[in-house]
Amino acid sequence: MAEQVQEQQVKKVKRHLEGWRMALLPLKSVLLWEQQWHPCAIFASVSILFFSIWLMDLNALATISVVGLLLNFLDFIVPIISNTICGPNSWTGQKEKLFEEICRSIVIHYNKLLSNIKSFYSMRDNSPAMYYIISITMLCILAWMASSINNIFLLYIFSTVVLLWPGIQQQGIFNSLLSLIHKAPKVVLKSD
Repeated sequence: MAEQVQEQQVKKVKRHLEGWRMALLPLKSVLLWEQQWHPCAIFASVSILFFSIWLMDLNALATISVVGLLLNFLDFIVPIISNTICGPNSWTGQKEKLFEEICRSIVIHYNKLLSNIKSFYSMRDNSPAMYYIISITMLCILAWMASSINNIFLLYIFSTVVLLWPGIQQQGIFNSLLSLIHKAPKVVLKSD
C-alpha cells in the first residue's frame, strides 16, 4: 500500500518537474559534487546572490519579493531554455531513468521530513515534558540568534549548508567527522 502511494507521488512529482527535467540532471551532478569544482560553484553562486541582496539593502518584505520574482523568472525561463537547447530527440531512456531516480529521491526525502515532523508533534501527546523542553529551548536559541546575528547572514549560512548538504552526505564528510569525534580521547575528571 505504501509502495503504491510512493509511486503515485513519484508520478505526480515527475509531472510537475517535466519542464525542468533537462536542468535537473546537471543540477543533481552539481549538488552531489561529481566534479571537484562543484562545491566551489555552489558556494560562489550563493555568495553572489546574497552579496547582491546585501548591496540592494532591501527591507524584509522587498527581499522576499525580489527572491519570489527571481524564482518565478527561473520557473518560467528554465523550461524554455532547456527545451530550446536540448530537443526532445536528445532525451534517452537512461536520462529518463535518472530523472525518475531524482523524483523518487525527492519523494523519499519529503516523506522522511514529514515523518520526522509528525513524530516530533506526536511527542506532545506521548511525552509532553520532552516536547516542551525541546520546543522552548529551540525557540529561545532561535530568538537569541535572530537578535544577535544579521538575518540575511543567517539565511546565507542556512542556504549554503542546505545546498552543500547532499554533497557532504554523498562524500561521507559528515560521517568522517562523527567518527573522528567518537575516536577522540575521553577526558575523565577525578574528584578528590
